[in-house]
Amino acid sequence: MDIIFVRHGLPDYSLSDQRRMSQLEKDYAPLDREGIKMIHATASELVEQGAEIIISSPYTRALQTAEIINRQLGLELFVEHDLREWRADLAGNYIDLTERDRRWHEHRETLKQCKIPSDVPYEMWPDLKTRAQAVLNKYQDYGKVIIVSHFNVFESLVGFQPQGIGCGQYKLLDYVPENNPCAQE
Repeated sequence: MDIIFVRHGLPDYSLSDQRRMSQLEKDYAPLDREGIKMIHATASELVEQGAEIIISSPYTRALQTAEIINRQLGLELFVEHDLREWRADLAGNYIDLTERDRRWHEHRETLKQCKIPSDVPYEMWPDLKTRAQAVLNKYQDYGKVIIVSHFNVFESLVGFQPQGIGCGQYKLLDYVPENNPCAQE
């Protein structure tokens, strides 16, 4: 299966940060105005890609991205809970941005080194990979799909990415279920 992996557009966390909302509440943050413009440009590029369906994370920033893309493509849209973002706090509590960033960098370092941490308060990369692969396996009968999700989902599937994938950007992938991100050179 060929995948066009689209990272959601740039979110606007200003209101949720002002109100010190929990991570769960932050997941409702919409795209900012610049993020919306960016996704319109991305959608124009995707018209010629020949995708059959769109599969999206349930988070607002991803759903809004998928909806904007789908206005130009007119495909069937599926929402999959397990394409959600990496969980920075398994208990769902509010953690400040500094601590979230520390955990994120630690999480990415374990993927880079192909280590599986223990006793951490956040979701480990193998768990994220397993849930994302379970979703993708349900759509194996399609030749080409658009996945709208999050950087950590992308990275769990393909391995550590030093350059990343920016908000609103996309990458083409040939999905192989048994792909091991730690086998990457």
